[in-house]
Amino acid sequence: MDFYPEAIFVPLIDTATMATTNVSDLDEIIRTALNTGGGLPTDVNIPQTISNLNTLAYHTTADDTAFDTTYTWTPPITGKIEKFFVNICMIGNMTAHTDNGNFWDTVRVTMTKGGEDVLWDNRYSTGLAEFDAVGEARLFIVAEPVWGNDFFVRGGSPIDIRVRTTNTKTITNVMHWGMVPFFPVTADSNSKFFSQSGIVFHISESARETVTTLGQDATV
Repeated sequence: MDFYPEAIFVPLIDTATMATTNVSDLDEIIRTALNTGGGLPTDVNIPQTISNLNTLAYHTTADDTAFDTTYTWTPPITGKIEKFFVNICMIGNMTAHTDNGNFWDTVRVTMTKGGEDVLWDNRYSTGLAEFDAVGEARLFIVAEPVWGNDFFVRGGSPIDIRVRTTNTKTITNVMHWGMVPFFPVTADSNSKFFSQSGIVFHISESARETVTTLGQDATV
C-alpha cells in the first residue's frame, strides 16, 4: 500500500553563543528561490508568523571564525526521503573595521548518514556585497526544494546536517558569522513575515515495505 509522504520539519537550532542586531539596520538580504518561482511552496510545512519584532538574534562563533555546525536529526520512522526543502538563514556581521573589506563567498550544506555516507552536498554562492563598515549586517537565505535526490533512512539512525560558511577576510577587520534560527524576509521595523531555519523532509513509509521485500533492509 502506498502512503502520501509525511512532511517532517527539522528545526536547526543549537546552544551556541547568541548575538543580536536590529532588523531595520540590515544592509542587505539575498534569498535564493532556485525552483520555487519566488515563493514558498504550499506543502513545505515551515513555521511562519507575522511580527513587528526588530531585534534579530543569531547563533554565532568566535570572532573571525567561519560558522561550521553539525545538527543531528533522528528519523522517527524507516522510509524513503522523496524530496526535502532547505530553508535556512545565515548572517554576516562586521563588528570592527580597520581597512579594506570582507567578502562572504558561500554557504555549504552537507547531509551524511553514519558520519560517512554523503547523502547530499551543495554550495550556494551568496552574491552579497562587500562588508566594509562597522555594523554592516547581511542575510543570506537559502530556500530551495530538492528533488531527484532520493535516499533511504532508518528510524532511530541519525542523519547529520552540517552547515558552514566560507569567506574572504582581511587580517584586521572582525566578522561574526552565524545562523539565524528565526528570520525576517524583509529588512524593516514594521510588521513582516518571519520564517524558521530548518529542513522539511518528505518521507514515505511505503518504501520500507519495498526495501524489505527486496532483501535490502540492511542498507536502509
